[in-house]
Amino acid sequence: MSTVKNNVNLFISTKIEVSIAERVTYICQTVQNKDSSIMILGALLLLAFIWGSSFILMKIALFDSAGNSVYSALEVAALRIAVAGIVLLPITIRHLKKVDRSKWFSILAIGVFGNMLPAYLFTSAQTEIPSAIAGMLNALTPLFTMVVAVIIFKTFISMRQVSGLAIGLLGALMLAIGGDFESLGIENGIEWWACGRVVLATLFYGFSVNILKNKLQDVPSQAIAAIALFFVLPPAAVVLAYSDVSATLVNNPHGLNGMVAVVVLAAIGTAGALVLFNAIIKKTNALTASSVTYIIPVFAAMWGWIYGEELTMMHLLGGAVILFGVALVNGVGKKKVGHFN
Repeated sequence: MSTVKNNVNLFISTKIEVSIAERVTYICQTVQNKDSSIMILGALLLLAFIWGSSFILMKIALFDSAGNSVYSALEVAALRIAVAGIVLLPITIRHLKKVDRSKWFSILAIGVFGNMLPAYLFTSAQTEIPSAIAGMLNALTPLFTMVVAVIIFKTFISMRQVSGLAIGLLGALMLAIGGDFESLGIENGIEWWACGRVVLATLFYGFSVNILKNKLQDVPSQAIAAIALFFVLPPAAVVLAYSDVSATLVNNPHGLNGMVAVVVLAAIGTAGALVLFNAIIKKTNALTASSVTYIIPVFAAMWGWIYGEELTMMHLLGGAVILFGVALVNGVGKKKVGHFN
C-alpha cells in the first residue's frame, strides 16, 4: 500500500502536461506488474475517490453557488474530452504508429462508448439530478459489464463474482434509501429521463470495458486511453469552436472557477484515471475493474458529509456492504457459471 501512496503523491504533485502522461504510465505499469490483490483493491479505491469527486467537479463547472448556469453540459463534456486528449497527447504520439491499425476500430469504439458519449450523458443528467443520485446509478456498470461479457463475449464468471455483484448492488441500494431524497433536491420524484441517461452511460461502459478486455489485450493500457481520447478529440474541438466557452470564461464571474474544475476533472478524473482503469482491466478482468463503480457512492456520501449533508448509519452500513461485495468480485472463485449462447 505504501507503494500506491507514493505513486499517487508523485502523480498529484507534478505539473499537468507531460508529467501526467509520465506518472500515469508508471502507475499503470506498477499495477500490471503486481499480483497482489491488495494492490488491485488499493487501485480500485483510488479510482473510486477520483471518480467520486468528478460529480462535484461537474456541478462546479455547470452552476455557480447561486444555481445559475455557467457552462452548458455539452461544453463541459467537450472541454473534458479535449483537455484529457491534450494531456495524454505525448503518449498518443509515442504509441500511435506502434499500434496495429486493425486495433484502431476497437480503440475508436472505446473512445466513443467509454469516453465521449458518457461524458455528455453524465454531465447533461447532472443539470437535472443531484450528484449523489448520479453516483449511485453509476453502480449499475458492473451489472451491464457482466451481461455484455456473458451474452456477447461468451465469458465465464464465477459464483463468487456473481455473489459479489449482488452484494455490491445491495450496498448501493442501501446508500440510495439511506439518504433524505428531499434534501437532495428531489421533491416530486426523480427526473427519470435524466436517470435514464446515466443508465445508458453505464450500458456504454459495459461495452467499452469488455471490448478492451477481449480485443486489446496486447495494446498497452496507457496507449488505449490516449489514442481513444485522440480519436474523439476532433468532434470535441468542433463543439468548442462553435461554443461560448471563451466568452463565459471572460465575462462570467464563475467562469474561471468552472474552467479550473473542468481542467482538474479532465486531467485527473479522465486522463489519469482512464489509464489506471485500463491497467486494472488488463491485469484482472472487465467485471473486477468495473466494480469500482460500486465504491464510488461511498465517496459521494463522504463528499456530501463534508459539504454538510447528513451521513446516516444506513450510509455507513451500505458503504461497508459495497466494499465487501467488491472484495468478493476481486477474488477468484472456483465454481463457474455457464454462458448464454
